[in-house]
Amino acid sequence: VGAHGYFQSYDNHSALTKAGFLRDPGKKTPVFVRFSTVQGPRGSGDTVRDVRGFAVKFFTDEGNFDLVGNNMPVFFIQDAIKFPDFVHAVKPEPHNEIPTGGSAHDTFWDFVSLQPESAHMVIWAMSDRAIPKSLRAMQGFGVHTFRLINAQGRSSFVKFHWRPTVGTCSLVWDEAQKLAGKDTDFHRR
Repeated sequence: VGAHGYFQSYDNHSALTKAGFLRDPGKKTPVFVRFSTVQGPRGSGDTVRDVRGFAVKFFTDEGNFDLVGNNMPVFFIQDAIKFPDFVHAVKPEPHNEIPTGGSAHDTFWDFVSLQPESAHMVIWAMSDRAIPKSLRAMQGFGVHTFRLINAQGRSSFVKFHWRPTVGTCSLVWDEAQKLAGKDTDFHRR
């Protein structure tokens, strides 16, 4: 799912950066946002218990600026070298392509049992926060830490967080199962 829109900062962040789109609260910067699930293949249900990822492309006067994030503030791994192993662990079983968009199978649990840093993320993923009721009501947490430089040359390390103005709202498991049975693609409508 993708959407065009604009970004408008609520505050002047010139103490942190010289980037124009973050210094002028009145400036509207065009953006494109792409939303996805982390483990579900194309066409999988929108109500599966999964991390929601997103990418935001800002079309600024100074060039394009890209941010990626997830709807949860933690992740399954701390070492990027483990990411391919994580991806293989959450994919469907190769002989039958089941489950689609769900990680309740042995390879996932084997992986997280061997990664102590995964416990925090598993708690988040098994909570109702893993199933956003709407993409508009989903918090976002930037994956990367950025080094911003202000006009005086001072640098600051920052992470970007998105807080929905409509509030955060998630589906409970019973709601998610009912919606998946009626319309597995309800986020796209």
